[in-house]
Amino acid sequence: MSQMKTITGTVYGKEYTLACDVGQERQLQQLVSQLNARTQRLDAAIGKLPENLMLLYTALMVADELHESQKEITKLNEELLQARRLLEQAGPVNGGNTAELEEAVSANVLEIAARLEALAGKLAA
Repeated sequence: MSQMKTITGTVYGKEYTLACDVGQERQLQQLVSQLNARTQRLDAAIGKLPENLMLLYTALMVADELHESQKEITKLNEELLQARRLLEQAGPVNGGNTAELEEAVSANVLEIAARLEALAGKLAA
């Protein structure tokens, strides 16, 4: 049985006591801060709402971001798989194609990495 810790987090002006596993306090506090930032953005955009409605809208916003992120990850995985298949089909590289192939693969990997970093940034916001 794991030990539990509690933190106090504020969302939409209301304090909540939240439980988490020992060692997860910082992560939970960051998640609460992100959630609160989203409620503040919504409040600025649409005005004051009842707490339950604000939390519902915020949850929907987070769910939408997660859905879009999952679609992007699936697309990136498919692109990576396609690149692997192309490399396998090319077989052993001979002659002067090595540098050209390495450059193309490197460019694709860098593009995928940049897209993943952008996606991670969106999720962290």
